[in-house]
Amino acid sequence: MIQVAKSDTIPAVLIDKGIPEKTENCRLYDASPNDYNSGASTFTILSSIYGHESVKQKLIDDQHGKCCFCEADFTANGYGDVEHFRPKAGFTKTRSGKLIRPGYYWLAYEWTNLFFSCQICNQRFKKNYFPLEDEANRAQNHTFDYKSESSTLLHPSVDNPENHITFNRHVPVGQSNRGKLSIAGFGIDRSELNRIREAYLQNVRNNIFLAGFDPVVMTANERLLLSQQSGQPWEVIESLIQIAKLFKAKAAKDTQPFAAMVRANFPDLI
Repeated sequence: MIQVAKSDTIPAVLIDKGIPEKTENCRLYDASPNDYNSGASTFTILSSIYGHESVKQKLIDDQHGKCCFCEADFTANGYGDVEHFRPKAGFTKTRSGKLIRPGYYWLAYEWTNLFFSCQICNQRFKKNYFPLEDEANRAQNHTFDYKSESSTLLHPSVDNPENHITFNRHVPVGQSNRGKLSIAGFGIDRSELNRIREAYLQNVRNNIFLAGFDPVVMTANERLLLSQQSGQPWEVIESLIQIAKLFKAKAAKDTQPFAAMVRANFPDLI
């Protein structure tokens, strides 16, 4: 998990349609607060606005196609979700706790509250989970200042997750209580994800090793030996070395999958 740099350019649909919808939902709450607090009434939150293609694409661009929580680049085999960091319809204080309404309805179309995530992180783990360090500061409706809250989960664009979570090889390790709670809350220590990260980490190692060769200064005997050891013609090996150098040069950048893990294992690449 890395800090997401959100664009200052807000998708037009969140302004043109999102602001009027927010205003209407706030008006409805003010007219019948008890109904919404009890759950007798619920808000209509339009996915056609927060999940509009222009919103989703902007988030994908800002996050380099990666999930805001696990950093996997999954867009080739998954659609992904537009995730509300502060849950829009209701929240839970614990992973399996009771859903408490009305949720952060006034932030349903708020650009700073929206992120792009894989479906497993969003739908199996994060869901409506949103614990606070002090429940007394919970913003219970739109008249409260939600910015006074202290979330125990790391905010993808406000916090720098790398100050709270590091990696032991491919396994995430919490360096703070918020880091530990976020690893569990977002499910970024799940076995299938660890397996993918382990394979990717080995790929990084292989490329770093190959990038260490310099064809310009290698002798004919060194080229022959490397060709014999790999079972590949020298021309193929030379091409792979150049590819490995390019891979190594960008492996730790935000644009790459699992950048936080790569930076934790190979700080020299930063």
